[in-house]
Amino acid sequence: MNFLALSPAFCAANGILIIRFDGSSIYFGMLNVDDEVLKTRVKKTYTEYQCVFSKMETDEFNLKLSQLYSEEPLFPEKLQNESKANGFETDKRESIIDRITDDAPAVNLLNSIFLEAISKRASDIHIESGLCDAAIRYRIDGLMYIIKTISQERAIALSARLKILSNLNVLENRRPQDGHIDVRTDSYSLDVRISIIPTIWGESIVLRLLNRSDSPLSIDSLGFSQSHLEQLKNILLITSGLILVTGPTGSGKTTTLAAILKNLNINDSKIISIEDPVEYRIEGITQIQVHEDLDLSFDAILRRIFRQDPDIIMIGEIRDIETAELAIRAALTGHLVFATLHTNNAIEALYRLSNMGIPNYMLAAVLKMVIAQRLIRKGCQECGFYGCPHCSQKGYKGRTVIAEFIPVDTVLSDLISVGIGIEKMRIHLLKTGFRNLSDDAEEKIALNITNKSEVRRELGVQQ
Repeated sequence: MNFLALSPAFCAANGILIIRFDGSSIYFGMLNVDDEVLKTRVKKTYTEYQCVFSKMETDEFNLKLSQLYSEEPLFPEKLQNESKANGFETDKRESIIDRITDDAPAVNLLNSIFLEAISKRASDIHIESGLCDAAIRYRIDGLMYIIKTISQERAIALSARLKILSNLNVLENRRPQDGHIDVRTDSYSLDVRISIIPTIWGESIVLRLLNRSDSPLSIDSLGFSQSHLEQLKNILLITSGLILVTGPTGSGKTTTLAAILKNLNINDSKIISIEDPVEYRIEGITQIQVHEDLDLSFDAILRRIFRQDPDIIMIGEIRDIETAELAIRAALTGHLVFATLHTNNAIEALYRLSNMGIPNYMLAAVLKMVIAQRLIRKGCQECGFYGCPHCSQKGYKGRTVIAEFIPVDTVLSDLISVGIGIEKMRIHLLKTGFRNLSDDAEEKIALNITNKSEVRRELGVQQ
């Protein structure tokens, strides 16, 4: 267990942290560097050392606080004992997320994990039990990173704490369990979705972090190339039919649809979305959460919302023939329907609904646009792929989108209706100037937004 010169409780209560110790001087970071009373108290505690104080921003302070439970000791035992003798480990107060107390290590550890994940812009937290210990990993910009390892005992304590918070069965460790909790900080309101599955070594716990504070991005800021951006804005002029957004899990489909919905005429239209989960909250849109255990599946909700007099419907995912048939029915009856589908590219999406059992003539009658997209990491603006403190030495920071668009005109509609083969469809599209994912990626490489290594990682062998 790491032994700290200042307890997390004292640091949280007083807004001060020890940054480093060089043998003769102790360097402190303070949220309020003008707090002379606190400075005097600290100097009286560490009389044998020079105390140096500097201003620390809130985000940096929160990150350092979150790391206290995973860092190696920075200070000699003599210094640690001095701080304890002067009572620095006895102060307690409400911390940013929950109460930090020295007699609740599971609470402290979970708090630190959440704070660090937020500061690193993680979308998911994984707690994975192994043979001897457990790994804590974050998914950042689509990739997994090991953050720390903890003992199996601490992993079990974390699991119990999460189960208590999400009203799950604490004694159950042989069956999967799903739940959610709310996590609030000064600047974040998170809806945390919890999935717990038993493994041969213990449990695998995945926490999906959905930031309720997030609002949908504007269409112009999504990262689409100029030609695709123009086609995306043309969607706002469509009044009926089916628009598909495709791609694997985590490819930004929901973000794209949320930006489109936000830019539609909300005041003059009744817009209903069916989502699992609701990731963006958009004022003026009726958003419905799927609850399979309450018989509120995509198709069950879709059957009922026709009585809600919608103009525009967004279906979070077409998973089965029932949902596909209802989506086609809605589009055929004059509604504008947006839906996501899991396919590798836009051309495959033209055939997926047919493979599910939708007649080609019906699909041809309603389909207006197919968008396929992926997310790729952007080069760090500070170092340009080399790695620096700004990007945690990764060379990348943030992600952008690469995409391919297939607008369905009269000619393409006729080809879909007669069931043209996929290779002939590909040849036809290439003759019309169709740009695939690799073409779009090449443009972003030329603009130095990303590089070939990142595109190869995401797309594999380029088409």
